[in-house]
Amino acid sequence: MEKKWWHKTVGYQIYPKSFQDTNGDGIGDLKGVIRHLDKIEKLGANVIWLCPVFASPMVDNGYDISDYMDIDPSFGTMEDMKELIEEAKKRGIRILMDLVVNHSSDRHAWFQAALKDPFGKYGKYYVFREGKDGKEPNNWRSIFGGSAWEKVPGYDNLYYLHIFTKEQPDLNWENEKVRQEVYDMMKFWCEKGIDGFRMDVISMISKDQRFPDGEMNNGLYGDFGPYSVHGPRVHEFLQEMNHEV
Repeated sequence: MEKKWWHKTVGYQIYPKSFQDTNGDGIGDLKGVIRHLDKIEKLGANVIWLCPVFASPMVDNGYDISDYMDIDPSFGTMEDMKELIEEAKKRGIRILMDLVVNHSSDRHAWFQAALKDPFGKYGKYYVFREGKDGKEPNNWRSIFGGSAWEKVPGYDNLYYLHIFTKEQPDLNWENEKVRQEVYDMMKFWCEKGIDGFRMDVISMISKDQRFPDGEMNNGLYGDFGPYSVHGPRVHEFLQEMNHEV
């Protein structure tokens, strides 16, 4: 087997929000990470797993991304990110960004457009379904509790899927345009000099398009797992991602 750089690495995970605050606002930032690069190098780490720093309302600690191509102001600027990448490279340290593409934030421009026209272009970027018998499209339980479906404002019988919080609508990976948007965004960051991604809940991007009810496990809602974790097209999507990016 050909040895790649990731076969022999020491990783150092950083949750920026609680790392080092350099401007006194009580929130750790990218400049705080830069200040500690020498120490990280001395520890022998040659990869930093950087938890999400994308623009986000922070409903789920940054795993609800409202702009995939910008840095959240609480962490700094794009210039700070560029400096982090450059300074890390000087020390032989690679940067892996923590990226979630199973869902976006409900504040993302795509979802805001989808709410205005669920049957239009951006409506197809997410998972909208009509309800059944006056209830949700199926009985799936959200990881955060309650139904995994939220009623669309202004519609009597239309719902969108959110495996996580209602502020994290699931992207529709069946839509080729969505997949291409994701790949283009990943290339955007690669071109800025990052070395890879840690893909959050990537095993959930392919859903069984029948959306059947899940098994009831002594609760009010059913288990989505068999129909949304390691779904029917997940390997196809990951192979496509690898080829495209």
